[in-house]
Amino acid sequence: MTITTQQTQRGPAEVLAAVREGRMSGFQIITVSIALMLVVLDGFEVGIMAFAAPQIQEQMGISPDILGYVLSGSLFGMAIGSITLTPLADRMGRRPLTLMMLVLIVVGMALTLTATSASTLILWRIVTGLGIGGMMANLNALVAEYSSDRRRTTAIAIYAAGYPIGATIAGFLARPLIPMYGWHAMFLAGTILAVVALIISWIRLPESLDYLLAKRPANALNRVNRILGKMNLEPLRELPENQVSETASVEKKGAIQEILTPPTLRLTLALWIGYGLLVAAYYFANTWIPTILSNVTGDQQLGTTMGIGANLGGVLGCFVFAALAIRFSGRLLLFLSLFAAAGAFVLFGLIFNVVSVAIAVGFLLGVLTTGAIAGFYAVAPTVYSVQARATGIGWMIGLGRLVSVAAPIIVGYILAAGVAPERVFFLFAIPLAISGLAAGSLLLGRRHSALAD
Repeated sequence: MTITTQQTQRGPAEVLAAVREGRMSGFQIITVSIALMLVVLDGFEVGIMAFAAPQIQEQMGISPDILGYVLSGSLFGMAIGSITLTPLADRMGRRPLTLMMLVLIVVGMALTLTATSASTLILWRIVTGLGIGGMMANLNALVAEYSSDRRRTTAIAIYAAGYPIGATIAGFLARPLIPMYGWHAMFLAGTILAVVALIISWIRLPESLDYLLAKRPANALNRVNRILGKMNLEPLRELPENQVSETASVEKKGAIQEILTPPTLRLTLALWIGYGLLVAAYYFANTWIPTILSNVTGDQQLGTTMGIGANLGGVLGCFVFAALAIRFSGRLLLFLSLFAAAGAFVLFGLIFNVVSVAIAVGFLLGVLTTGAIAGFYAVAPTVYSVQARATGIGWMIGLGRLVSVAAPIIVGYILAAGVAPERVFFLFAIPLAISGLAAGSLLLGRRHSALAD
């Protein structure tokens, strides 16, 4: 293959433009698919506890307030992992951090099998959450970087569907496994799946092309050319000079400074507030609904059915968002989804005692809240440059999860005080409406980014 002088002088912007302006190659699709597989695993590992909680509560004699801490253990770990571990991806690369986090998930899941009390259960759920939190935002950045401009929002929305898919799979497995073998069987299955995911990722998951061109780690040229070759693009004879003025500026002031200084600061705050309040409502619904219905009706299977329905709705919500994002702005879709979700929470509280209708509305809750989460995942990468992208997304997810950690705990105390469960759904419509206002501010101005919205 002949390489012209003009080709060898291409800068990072030109190289990445060739990736983003063309059709997605098979290599790109495989990379996004691996990320989807990993976020399915994340959804499975977090979703396990919602379905195992009724039996764990019964066997360990855990009160509702303490159960709230158990349900929040992985969420707390995810928050800390997103804030403290995800930024390492902007220094060491997307691939190595993903592999390290998978190892942490394997360890956390395996040790959960040894838990004999609420305190040890919380500890190992935090460890598992650290791995999940450190990996999710990093994968979000990787999907954004390997997607074409035309399909980026759609690809990220489909990627976001992996989480409810994983939680749905957990529900389907819980129905036969927990009654037959007990809650430990679910965590054994989770450990095995995490090991399989680690092996596949070690073999097939590539490094980010954006990262290699921006950070220039050891052997970067050969690694870049291998990736370009797999995408049927011209190789480089040498690494081009960095021609993007924004890159130099970002490297000079650092990722955290980019996130926390104008003009990005306003968008960062909107992402933090909007995402945090959304996931607080989301995790309240997804962690407590199976237990609430099981306790109210005395039928554990009904609670599991409700949890499966909400997660299936989440899967549909991500795909609906992905389809609509082909024609409409992701920011506008996010804004509309959040206010619709607030209305659905109010409706669920009104018809809570009509079980058949409640299941249908629970499905709608899943559609709207998970679709909105997909919206935040799609919008966030467009706010930050490549040098700050993993850090920016990680902080959004991490700080959002810190807010969400409180939700299951607070609900535990509210229910322990004897408050009717349907009243809690009215309460959580308020943060969803505020989240919608934050999403509305994202529509008012857009920071220049290497990625299209």
